[in-house]
Amino acid sequence: YLTYLEKYAIIKQKEEKRMEEYPVATMIWNSLQEQGFNDYVCAGILGNIMTEVGGNTLEIKYWLTNSSNRYYGICQWSTGYKAVWYENLEYQINFLIDTMPYEFNTYGRSYTKGFDYADFLALDNAEDAATAFAKCYERCGSSSYRTRQKNAVKALKYFVD
Repeated sequence: YLTYLEKYAIIKQKEEKRMEEYPVATMIWNSLQEQGFNDYVCAGILGNIMTEVGGNTLEIKYWLTNSSNRYYGICQWSTGYKAVWYENLEYQINFLIDTMPYEFNTYGRSYTKGFDYADFLALDNAEDAATAFAKCYERCGSSSYRTRQKNAVKALKYFVD
């Protein structure tokens, strides 16, 4: 059996390795966790971000615009969301967190009838969370849902296992 200090040292070492290996993804994950989001919801969100600006990896490039220069950042916000354009990672994370209640309460029906932000936060499956985020927040094409789900599972395995 490990002592508390031994367990703490192992956790600390894993955290340092993650910060070294994928600092942006780790910052996003930690910020979402600090908001009280469960692991599945965090993975679902991160799986979408991996699809948007990570090349389907945890190597998140938060400063990217798309080729037409009409979308920017971790969620590839359109030009209609100018408040977040060219902002740093911390600002983008806070913007994401701040805008999620409205987006889910407004577009939740895109996932399922009567679905809202509280329902999203209660999801207990990374693939479901990825799909809900894609439909309600990203509002992207359905052709990428499976990729977003796979990325969410990758994120969950990386940060939780």
